[in-house]
Parts: sequence; C-alpha cells; structure tokens
Amino acid sequence: MKILAIILVVLLALFIAFQIYTTVSTARTEQQPYAVVTQRGALEIRHYPVSVLATVEISDTAYQSGSSSGFRRLAGYIFGANVRAEKIAMTAPVRMEKGASGLRMSFVMPGDRDTASLPAPRDPGVRLARSVDEHAAVLRFGGFLSDEVMVDRKQALLDAVGREGLTVTGEVTYLGYDPPWQLVGRRNEVLVPVRWPD
Repeated sequence: MKILAIILVVLLALFIAFQIYTTVSTARTEQQPYAVVTQRGALEIRHYPVSVLATVEISDTAYQSGSSSGFRRLAGYIFGANVRAEKIAMTAPVRMEKGASGLRMSFVMPGDRDTASLPAPRDPGVRLARSVDEHAAVLRFGGFLSDEVMVDRKQALLDAVGREGLTVTGEVTYLGYDPPWQLVGRRNEVLVPVRWPD
C-alpha cells in the first residue's frame, strides 16, 4: 500500500511538472501580433496587421477528424515538407474556420518571414498568402474545442457583436494557442472581423 502511494505521488509530481513545462513553453511561442483597441466586458476589439499564413482546406466538416488532417499537413510543411526541406518555427495561434463544405486551417508564419522568403510547400493543397489588415471582435475561452463548443462560442460572439452594434465583415475564426497535451490553463478564442473606424 505504501509503495502504491509513493508511485501515485511520483506520477502526480511528474504530471504537474510536465504541465508546468508545457505551459511555460507555450507562453514562449511567438504569437501573431495584434493590438487591443478597446475592451467591452469580455469582448475585445483588436487590430491585426498583415501576417503570412500557410493554409489548407479540408472537405471534412467534423472538427476532430478535419482538424487532425489539416494540422498534420500544415505541420508537415513547417517540419520540412517543402522544396528546401527547411524547418520553420511553430507559432500561435492555429487558426480555423468551419463552414458547410469543410474546414480551413492556417498556421501563422514567423513575423520575420514573407511569402518571398518562405519555401514552397510540397503539398499542393498547402498555400501561402498574406492575411488582410483588419479589426476583429474576439472572445476568449478555455477548455477544449469540439463541434458543440464551436457552435456555442460562435453564437456568443455574434450576440456580443450585435449588442455593440458592430457590423460583421468576414467569417468567424477559431484560434487555438495550446498543444492538445496541455490540460490546464488552456487558451482558445473566437474571432470575427468587424467594421471599425480608423
């Protein structure tokens, strides 16, 4: 009984240490830049400058299977499946849009890279493009994404945007900042572009 208790304590300590290490590592990951323009309760209005995105389209509309497929293909690109076999640093967040015909997933490229300096993907379905300079309304939430959570958070965001009298100018995007093995302190966001005076 005493040995079992010791084993459980050791396993718990290892789990806590791993979660702390993962959280610290995630916090050090380069993030897509933005500026908070204003905060209205839980709703943030942000300005996002232009970034370069690597994007893939997936015909699967289910979050779990579609996001896994998209993530593997994009991860393949940054881990060397490109014409120069070059490794590219992972950044946060992973961006995803969910529509009736499937999912669109994007990795944000490091801020010191542009489309000219990035290697071409070997996967013809992975494309590189510049995002647009935009303002967006954003809600933050924790936990794990699922199809049900995505529907709920999208509606909460659109309701909040409606209450503020803002005009939506694009599609709802989900932002994930953490690896799936990070179980505590998770950060997710749901974002929609809005019209905002300069």
